[in-house]
Amino acid sequence: MTGSEPGWVVLGAGGHARSVVDVLERAGHRVVAVAGEVPEGEAWHVDVVPDDRAAFEMIAAQGLHAVVAIGSNPARTRLVRELVARGAAVPPVVAATATVSPHSIVGPGSVVLEHAHVGPASRLGDAVVVNTAAVVEHDCRVGVGVHVAPGAVLLGGASVGDGSLVGSGARVLPRVSVGAGATVGAGAVVTRHVADGETVVGAPAAPLGGPA
Repeated sequence: MTGSEPGWVVLGAGGHARSVVDVLERAGHRVVAVAGEVPEGEAWHVDVVPDDRAAFEMIAAQGLHAVVAIGSNPARTRLVRELVARGAAVPPVVAATATVSPHSIVGPGSVVLEHAHVGPASRLGDAVVVNTAAVVEHDCRVGVGVHVAPGAVLLGGASVGDGSLVGSGARVLPRVSVGAGATVGAGAVVTRHVADGETVVGAPAAPLGGPA
């Protein structure tokens, strides 16, 4: 990396932010600050600014890159949209150990963490998290503000609607769709369409509280 490259401000100061800062620093990027409330007992090795407004001012004044490292899908999406509206640079962040096909599209503000994979002809919307060792196979469609949790797998042609969570270790089978605002429980195996806002668990996945 060159000394003239803009540094980064990470919005968020919790555990997810630690993972994102680690990814940036491993790639040789300079993290100028994190923004937000630091969990009790945790110390940062970079500067901490108190809130999002202070971060916005720092980003604008110094021409810094921004990334939002907040686990909440709605909060992350809102902040990415606000940064984009303000004209800030919010490029996707991809870990050095991740593989992202050059024939895929990863939207602004998205993060692909260590050992994750995004296959060819897949499209990720803005503010998506593909977490550690998660897989988004070929021809998938992932909406805005989705979180694909550690170890989860979207098989070829699967789709996930805006704001949904695919839990750790879950599997969405080929060409199966998960609706917007849905939750797929950890370890679930999704074999059929999940409706908007629905929560499914188990293998095969079934609506929470409904018949197996």
